Amino acid sequence: MRLQIHTGIPDVSLDAVVPEYTRAKKAQGLSEKEYYGKKGLPVLWLLHGAFGSSGDWMRYSQIELFAEENGLIVACPSGENGAYVNAVRGAAWEDIVTIKLWGLVHTMLPSSVDPKDNFIAGLSMGGYGALRLGLKYPDRYSRIGSFSGGVDIAGRYAAGTFSAPGSEDVFGPRESVPGSDLDLFAVLQKRAAQGGELPPIYLSCGTKDALMADNLRLRAALEKAGYLVTWQEEDYGHEWRFWNRQVEAFIRTLPLGQAE
Repeated sequence: MRLQIHTGIPDVSLDAVVPEYTRAKKAQGLSEKEYYGKKGLPVLWLLHGAFGSSGDWMRYSQIELFAEENGLIVACPSGENGAYVNAVRGAAWEDIVTIKLWGLVHTMLPSSVDPKDNFIAGLSMGGYGALRLGLKYPDRYSRIGSFSGGVDIAGRYAAGTFSAPGSEDVFGPRESVPGSDLDLFAVLQKRAAQGGELPPIYLSCGTKDALMADNLRLRAALEKAGYLVTWQEEDYGHEWRFWNRQVEAFIRTLPLGQAE
């Protein structure tokens, strides 16, 4: 069942898929209570790319099918072009996703709040957002996926090799970015230095994608820091055919046993 949820937050939309208990599930011997489990269903937080919207994954991929097949709630928040960070001047997208929408989803939907049952992934800008939020918030997410991620978007902005309308409002002064919590490479090092269990990370990029070199560099940095990385590459560019294949592949890596 696809939902478009009124968030109550100005200019913030949320599209979601909630697998339904059906006669087919009943025929398999599962009661509705058993299907949803004591904790509720697991949740995949799925982020869109730049110039996209919360409905992109629903329109351009088969995510509804994948959610139904795997008993997985999928929550797709909007992030405009804010890279899912708390903008210097603008929306606090990080707080919107990790606090406000987190509370909304887990209040409204039959979902598990356990971090072990919550996963975050995204494409392009959303890949950067998923990696950064997934690493910063171990109390929220246990698995992270990035497909053609703009993994060094902040570093390129700081170096002056990336500029998009509004970038200054999102990231602030260029000189303040390196080593900050906007710098994904600094964030992964900080998380590793804190000790404790590191989240498994799924990275993928098309061999024809201009972002391949950045993704390979991130893969090397993650592995050196001790993360378990699943890497996938295919003969694609920066395109939905690739992302549709990759989100299904990522879902297959998730621990989706029947909720307790």
